[in-house]
Amino acid sequence: MYIEGMYNNLIFSTLFILISTMLTFAEIPLDLKLDTQYYGRWLIEDSVVRTSSPGAAIQFSFKGTKVVAEIEGNSYWKVEIDNKEYPSLLTNTRKKYTVVQGLPAKKHIITLTRKSECVNEEIRVYSILLEAKGMPKQALSNNRRLEFIGDSYTVGYGNEARNSNDGEPFSKTNTTKSFAYLLAKSFKADFQINAFSGRGLVKNYGDITPEWTIPKLYEYTIPGVAREGNSPKWNFESWHPQVIVIFVGINDWQGKPPYPSAVAFDKAYAELLSTLRSRHPGVQFLLLATHVWPLDEMIPRVQTVFDNEIKNGHKDVTFMIVSTENTALDGHPSIHAHKNLANELRPVIGRLGKWLSR
Repeated sequence: MYIEGMYNNLIFSTLFILISTMLTFAEIPLDLKLDTQYYGRWLIEDSVVRTSSPGAAIQFSFKGTKVVAEIEGNSYWKVEIDNKEYPSLLTNTRKKYTVVQGLPAKKHIITLTRKSECVNEEIRVYSILLEAKGMPKQALSNNRRLEFIGDSYTVGYGNEARNSNDGEPFSKTNTTKSFAYLLAKSFKADFQINAFSGRGLVKNYGDITPEWTIPKLYEYTIPGVAREGNSPKWNFESWHPQVIVIFVGINDWQGKPPYPSAVAFDKAYAELLSTLRSRHPGVQFLLLATHVWPLDEMIPRVQTVFDNEIKNGHKDVTFMIVSTENTALDGHPSIHAHKNLANELRPVIGRLGKWLSR
């Protein structure tokens, strides 16, 4: 009886603490315009912030033990608090999600980063609720800005799969383990990952939405809903990278023919470089190419583009051929392969950004 009484008291005490915590949590909204730092492309409106970028992140500081966020959209989120990773958050329908609770009652810095890709949809964050008034956003530790333009390889599509048939893209894709994200974090750089699975420079894989190639999607703030007319164009004056890594062309040369002509591909690539130069004077480019089945045309095409750029007097381009172990979902690079690729590219990007000595 004594033990049973202790057990009942323990249950009652636990319930009392939980109920008390629920009742005492004050839903004080963070100012999403003033008190948050954003990574990736976001549209910041009066009552909501919206994105479809893989790796897009929100960072803010607060004092308290609990954070609740009202979010709409299918996404896994990496939760980092004071440089420590917490259990991931899964969101879908619009509601208030408890991001974390039971923290020490002190100042914390939290970063919510999207692991998932929005191919034809978007993510909306309506509010972030705290126990106390939000604190001013943290200034970036340096002035490094790094952009990645690519396809599913850059997204990190299916990289957590154990083999080509292990699961489905939503649950097995983790952009925070992609080579792009790993590089940005290693340089402590502000970053954008503007990458679109299945899309090519001239031709999309399987001719999916053929008119919406990478160059067209790239123009929009929220590419995932641009086809429906629900996204404005991106303001390129708002953010200028110092280094842009371009890894495009895989989907142009995969799937069923016909494939792009050499003239069409080279022309589109040169136009993309010209457009980016005009928007970001002084930027450095790293052009990547890899072996693509069945024709292996990507490497010679990007090599030709690079040679022509050099011939035309452009000294802002660097070319690299890379290889990956494509053992993850649908023949994509695994987490291990992404880590190796990041290690291979790091010294080159460090040199281009002049970041090696700082």
